[in-house]
Amino acid sequence: MPGVRHAPQSFTFECKLKVAHTDEIGNRAAARGFEIDESMIHYWQKKKVVMTKLPKCQCTCRTGIAKFPAVERTLEEWIISQRENSQAVTTVMIRLEAKELARQMNVADFVGGLSWCSRFMH
Repeated sequence: MPGVRHAPQSFTFECKLKVAHTDEIGNRAAARGFEIDESMIHYWQKKKVVMTKLPKCQCTCRTGIAKFPAVERTLEEWIISQRENSQAVTTVMIRLEAKELARQMNVADFVGGLSWCSRFMH
């Protein structure tokens, strides 16, 4: 029905790759069959090479590019030096040091929250 919006769906790479290989039925028919926009099929076809290299159960293609590479590089060096001196390093210490480094480097939009710390540690 025109104008009716469906709830957002999440597809694994395995499913996206199956949809992207729709040469025999065509993109438009595949889009109707999976109830998605035809533009998504075009997008997934462009990303086929990348998707084949990632886990099949994964749904997104996150790159993991650091937003504050200078702060994170310096912070990593600080953590390594602390550990070499047999000092314990907690997430609270990491966040405080990161905020101090960002202040010293004049990084205005750095927050250094729990989720940032978790991503940084991974």
